[in-house]
Amino acid sequence: MNDEPNHLYLSRAEVRELAELLREIPDLSEDLAIARTRQAKLGSRGDYRMQRRPSEQPLPYNPAAARAADHLHAVLVGWVRLVCEQRGLDYTGSTTVAGLSRWLDKNLIALAMTPGVESAPREIGEAVRAATRVVCPPAVEVNLEPSMIDQARTHRLNASGIATLAKELGDEYRTLTVRRVQTLRDAGKIAPVPGPWAPDWPELFIAGDVLDQHLAHPRRSRRKPTAARSHAT
Repeated sequence: MNDEPNHLYLSRAEVRELAELLREIPDLSEDLAIARTRQAKLGSRGDYRMQRRPSEQPLPYNPAAARAADHLHAVLVGWVRLVCEQRGLDYTGSTTVAGLSRWLDKNLIALAMTPGVESAPREIGEAVRAATRVVCPPAVEVNLEPSMIDQARTHRLNASGIATLAKELGDEYRTLTVRRVQTLRDAGKIAPVPGPWAPDWPELFIAGDVLDQHLAHPRRSRRKPTAARSHAT
């Protein structure tokens, strides 16, 4: 082990990989929160269900999302504590998953100088991938009749219904989640159909419009470090 206190234990490529992982986590934590409490299942008026029985009720709590969120939180806490102990830093961020990841990103070089950090990309990456599998499960190939797809595109669905439909339509729609629908709506790419609605009714959208805009406006890739960081002196 190198005794130089400012030695980086990660290569520049590994530092970039770790930065990309950490910057992915805040958005991922929001998706996990939705999945954890099943918020995506609330207000299901107009929901589209391809396979669920009408009488079947969703669980109010998703244990898989809870486990993934708790594991991701525990992994981040462990690395924050190690950096603080080894580098003599005080933690000043939020204790949420998003707050922990942002603090580690802000103190990325201190993390890279911490003995034992060599396993951080693997541990954090595994936790991120496990969480991603919960909020964006691998697509299952389903052979739908063209007439069924055409009919589904004309439906007026809420964000939950559109996310459910998207899971049936193949890999290109795998990331069309409830939060993605909300993002498209906030960006003005889609608009709800006219009301009037009761205050507690969810907004409804034409499913085909949302599917088209999802493909027309790909999600922005995670930003990468603008410049290679130099070794601290």
